[in-house]
Amino acid sequence: MSFGTNLQFLRDRAGMTQEGLAEALQVSRQSVSKWESDTSFPEMEKLLVLCELFHTDLDTLLRGDVRANYQTDAVGYDRFMNWFSNWIAMATGLIILSVGGALGLYGAVGMPENWVAAVLISGIAVAVAILVIVGMRYDRFEKEHPVLQDFYTKEQRERFLNRYPFLIALPIVGFFLAVVWLILLGDSAELMGDRAEAKVAAVFLIIIAIGVAVLVWAVLRKGKYEIDQWNKEHDPSPEAVAQRKKVGKVCGAIMLAATVIYMILGFGSMALEGDYGGNWGWAWGWIVYPIAGVICALASHLLGEEDE
Repeated sequence: MSFGTNLQFLRDRAGMTQEGLAEALQVSRQSVSKWESDTSFPEMEKLLVLCELFHTDLDTLLRGDVRANYQTDAVGYDRFMNWFSNWIAMATGLIILSVGGALGLYGAVGMPENWVAAVLISGIAVAVAILVIVGMRYDRFEKEHPVLQDFYTKEQRERFLNRYPFLIALPIVGFFLAVVWLILLGDSAELMGDRAEAKVAAVFLIIIAIGVAVLVWAVLRKGKYEIDQWNKEHDPSPEAVAQRKKVGKVCGAIMLAATVIYMILGFGSMALEGDYGGNWGWAWGWIVYPIAGVICALASHLLGEEDE
């Protein structure tokens, strides 16, 4: 923003007229009018008085955006996104934790298999319920507030971005430690029986669950600061809408082709083995879906560059 725009904003916010500001600075009203239209510039002495009068610093007044200091979260976006990230991270971790907890109960106290299944299904059901409720709340918030004012300051963003690498690195380290745990104790647990194996697997899955929850939480918290991206997604230009339709058609065709390939592999393996006993196509054919996902992401990127 220019100096004149900043000055006019500060004067309006303070409820002052040009005459009132001119009187406070002991200059003419025409001088204030010229400053606000950027046709002239005040002396350094007057600039310092303006900084003191409006409680701002010289650098922000001359070259910054003074409005950033007064913008507020009028719709409760920050509070909502904090709530959203907390529950989504917890529900995501709970899905994996349910498996680990069920195995842990079996390994620790020898819980019957039907009770283990009940614990597993209950945990997953709670997680799915959370995801559905939170997702519906998120959809409603999106529709009510498609465009937001960016109220975050540079300092707020930098403070989180300084923590973000650690929030990503720590779970990844945890994943490696979980794999090491599995490698070190997996063979000995196998010799000791099913319950010992269940204990080792439970610890592994609990570590993974915590790591995944932290990763999801960190990514969602980082995303909340990207107000410009929110506005582009929820109030897109006609070009962006056309690009999304094009990407949707291409990705739909890719995933449909992947499904056809998967079915060919599955039924083909059964036909090759005879008596419908071959299942290697079904067992390994799923790999086409992550490959298709990567191809879809690449196509989306290339189509985006093409439109630009």
